[in-house]
Amino acid sequence: MPPISPLLDSRLAANTHTDELYEQYGELQRNFPVLRNEEGVVYLSRYADCVRLLSDPVFSRTAPDSSMPFADAAQRPGILESMISQWMVFMDPPRHERVRQAFAVAFSARAVKSLEPLVREQVRHLLEDWPADGQLEVVSDFAFLLPVRVIAVMLGVPLTDVPRIHAWAGGLTTALDSGTQDALRDGEGVARELADYFRALIARREQLPADCLINQVALSVGANLSEEEFLYGCMFLLWAGHETTKNLLSSGLLLLAQHPQQLLRLKAQPDLLDNALDEILRVESPLQKLSRWSMVDSEFSGFRVPAGTLITALIGAAHRDPLEFANPDSFEIARERNRHIAFGSGIHHCLGIWLARLEARIAFSELLPRLQQLEVVDYRWRELPAFRSLDFLQMKVRLEC
Repeated sequence: MPPISPLLDSRLAANTHTDELYEQYGELQRNFPVLRNEEGVVYLSRYADCVRLLSDPVFSRTAPDSSMPFADAAQRPGILESMISQWMVFMDPPRHERVRQAFAVAFSARAVKSLEPLVREQVRHLLEDWPADGQLEVVSDFAFLLPVRVIAVMLGVPLTDVPRIHAWAGGLTTALDSGTQDALRDGEGVARELADYFRALIARREQLPADCLINQVALSVGANLSEEEFLYGCMFLLWAGHETTKNLLSSGLLLLAQHPQQLLRLKAQPDLLDNALDEILRVESPLQKLSRWSMVDSEFSGFRVPAGTLITALIGAAHRDPLEFANPDSFEIARERNRHIAFGSGIHHCLGIWLARLEARIAFSELLPRLQQLEVVDYRWRELPAFRSLDFLQMKVRLEC
């Protein structure tokens, strides 16, 4: 069996904001489907390999001989990494199942369906405040505000605190994106502030709405969670509960503006909206990389990967794999076979998948019938290694009165 080909120029350590990102992914699939960088991290670019990595229980979320997702046993974790070790997305069974189930009741398909009036109300509020000339910065003024308001109401977080949440969320995303020790240290202050905020909120939960998520979890299954699992679980939901939808909405508007024929077809055939959302998630996956630790020697596409290796699935590359997707580089809202993995795969698939889809479906279904002009003025991707996230998207989005 051939050894893993080393990556000599560190292209995979580059940010996801580059315009050549998908061209690089295509080259990797053709020439280096399995490779490693100078630090020994192995990268997978083929769809089948990525699905297997994310689905097979022999691959772990935590490092060998450690309870931490990034550090090894010889490193002393900081506050931020200690915090995220309490997040369900970085847990392995059986603990993962226990903590996930404690919060899952609010994110089932049935529970999320009951949130439709709340989501529609928030969308309509945002549309009522739409600038008359249609000039707006989409990320901050629309794509962020909708999901963060919804998850705030669900948790019991006052909407007046949304500006503070915006700053904390940006700091967390930047710190967690790379997972390097330097980045984690930079996020320590944000982690302390957010933890202090939620401790105070939980301490006065009797004053929060009785049906908010904090009270639901505390009263129903709170006894099954440690104090840290409860605290950090709420923090995780606040952060994760808006990040994917924010990127889905902003990237979706950018793609539709860049493909006017697809936009016209979607306006004429609104029944294609669910397909269109899946295609947006495939073409511009909000999360470009997901990692697991190998607990046993394994093999991907004919290459050996030893136990104890950190393996990263390149989600954006998997979504351009011609063995899985026909015409993978084209944006086709009517694509029929679209088994994208933007929400992950296996037991760690995104808990908020139904909420994210509901928010995006309602946002576009309310916006598109009134849309008269959709034009890109300027945009920039955030300089992040793992998230495909717009820093800003200035557009002219003129709506029918």
